[in-house]
Amino acid sequence: ITLNGKSGCKIQGLQINGNRAIYTENYNGGIYLFSSSNNTITDNTCTHNNYGIDLDIFSNYNTITGNTCNINNSGINLNSANSNTITGNTCNNNNSNGIDLDSSIGNTIIGNICYSNDNSGIDLDRSTGNTIIDNICDNNDNSGIDLYSSSNNTITGNTCIYNNSGIYLYYSSNNTITG
Repeated sequence: ITLNGKSGCKIQGLQINGNRAIYTENYNGGIYLFSSSNNTITDNTCTHNNYGIDLDIFSNYNTITGNTCNINNSGINLNSANSNTITGNTCNNNNSNGIDLDSSIGNTIIGNICYSNDNSGIDLDRSTGNTIIDNICDNNDNSGIDLYSSSNNTITGNTCIYNNSGIYLYYSSNNTITG
């Protein structure tokens, strides 16, 4: 499912299997938004894709809620996507991260469950001003929550257990970590 330059759309209740074993291209995404804002993605199951749900450049003010993203490269990916809300999703058994933010600003990530991913449960890479609250990151091979070159983020009330490290900061500054 691809939205390019769209707003006000709702993608709901789908099961999307990208058959990544055959379709190995990087653009093989379950749900892909490019330059699309004010959309809702809810109650979908995305498996065997490069990214289960992928918000790419200028995809802002979207709501991603209640989805299951498993056995993808990454479950939910935001690349230069700002001010999105990601709540109540389950991202597990992905080859990289459960939820991945790259160069993204001002997103809210609340109440997600990210477990048994081959890298981190939630990964912030060069991302600023995000709010990460009440997520469960369990049994990921690297970190529960990983911040790389990220600043001014708020990380509150998260549970990170049975990971290589609970919360890992590398080249990161001015972050608030509580509870």
